[in-house]
Amino acid sequence: MTVDVREGSEFQEYDGFTVEYRDASHRYWIHQDGERKPVPSVTSVLKVLDKPALLEWAQRTSMEGALILERLGELAGVAPKDAWQVVRARGMDSEAKRDKRATSGTAIHAALERYVTDGEIPDLLDYGEEDRGYVQALAKFLISGRPEVASSERIVAHPTFGYAGRIDFTGTVDLTNLIPDPFVAGRWSSLVDLKTNRLGKVYPEAHVQTAGYRLCLYHCGSSPPPWTLIVGLGGNGEFTVVPCKAQGSDFLAVLDCYKAMQRLKAACRK
Repeated sequence: MTVDVREGSEFQEYDGFTVEYRDASHRYWIHQDGERKPVPSVTSVLKVLDKPALLEWAQRTSMEGALILERLGELAGVAPKDAWQVVRARGMDSEAKRDKRATSGTAIHAALERYVTDGEIPDLLDYGEEDRGYVQALAKFLISGRPEVASSERIVAHPTFGYAGRIDFTGTVDLTNLIPDPFVAGRWSSLVDLKTNRLGKVYPEAHVQTAGYRLCLYHCGSSPPPWTLIVGLGGNGEFTVVPCKAQGSDFLAVLDCYKAMQRLKAACRK
């Protein structure tokens, strides 16, 4: 499956429509019947969900940063209401930590692409200290599951419901050591989505996300595989594999909420 890259965008053609993705703006469009229509990404749709774990992480991270700076004396004489500006300026707040985790995600995808191309398990010495835990978790997953990747970083979309996204990879995975059920031992065709966080946890919204990707496959020239797996990669070097529990209808319910909120925001702006 060939991706056409031109004018700063990637184009993926399917029967009856084409998906365009522009990395500079992280935006998607669907080209169909002579029209170029902007559509939300799966991850944008999920922003309407309540994520208490993410809020707790952001609060904890910023508080830790403030405490470290206070003990270093960098908050001496700073008014409490202005402390957050110092924390942010020093790169100790949750936004800075989020950006660092994004670079770890980039390292993970680069390591996966190298595995897809050359069949090489990632060497930790090739990565920076902040990325090594996540890369180690990926390496452990690759050794345990021995995936044979059919496609990676595949751009998909649903032309009827109007959204798009990118699947980490599809292929066969040996579930023998990953799923504690003797009835699923052996290699199975799977859709796999990777998540990076400190402890390699898989949160409920990840199930909704992968259900949205799976639903796209019906319109992108392939049937959804028997297994949809979410792999949590931890900065502690450990990984977790969880089968997706959500259905396509679960994602569509969230999509309806997203569209309703976009409509209301537009009305309020007017």
